[in-house]
Amino acid sequence: MLILPNYTLATSPGAFSASQLAFVSVLSVLLYGSFVFAQMVRQRGDFIEDLTSGAEHEEHVPEGGKVTANVLLLFVGLAGIVLLTEQVAGSIEDGLAALQITQADAIVGFFVASLVLMPEALSAVRAALNNELQRGLNVALGSACATIGLTIPAIGAASLLTGRSLTLGLGPGDTVLLILALAISIVSFGTGRTTMLTGLVHLVVFVAYLFLIFVP
Repeated sequence: MLILPNYTLATSPGAFSASQLAFVSVLSVLLYGSFVFAQMVRQRGDFIEDLTSGAEHEEHVPEGGKVTANVLLLFVGLAGIVLLTEQVAGSIEDGLAALQITQADAIVGFFVASLVLMPEALSAVRAALNNELQRGLNVALGSACATIGLTIPAIGAASLLTGRSLTLGLGPGDTVLLILALAISIVSFGTGRTTMLTGLVHLVVFVAYLFLIFVP
């Protein structure tokens, strides 16, 4: 969905037409819903560290009131992050404009994404440091799927309602890094085992992506 817009013919390269954008948004929601269903119901055992802890977890199901409170607190925290992000983004834009930085939009986007994803990133790192590999993968997969599966429909709906154009297609450099990251992920997670070396390769690709944001 981030490469396909560069090759569609209905509009300019990098963008979807209204019907294409609506179609892609629906597919994104369905794919994310399928992932949540598999993680929580159909293939729940694949996302649990060991079956014993999973059985214990099933015995202690949270009460309805606690679930409601957690959902409300989640939305309150999300609103706080969005408001904080808006304030930080404005300050960063002003600072970059004063320094006459050419890649201001990309840098602001990087800082905004970093701020929004910071809670999940810290949780994944903490789980990895505690040798809780499955939990770290769950957090990373959930965050990545939500970022793609929910962000695209949200910005797609905003684009259709406001009539503003939306460019989803990645540039050539970002496309190469995305394909490389996916290929490395197949090697890392498809074989059933991984090593520190494969983790370092992932970090190298990530650092290269960050470097190219500031020095394209």
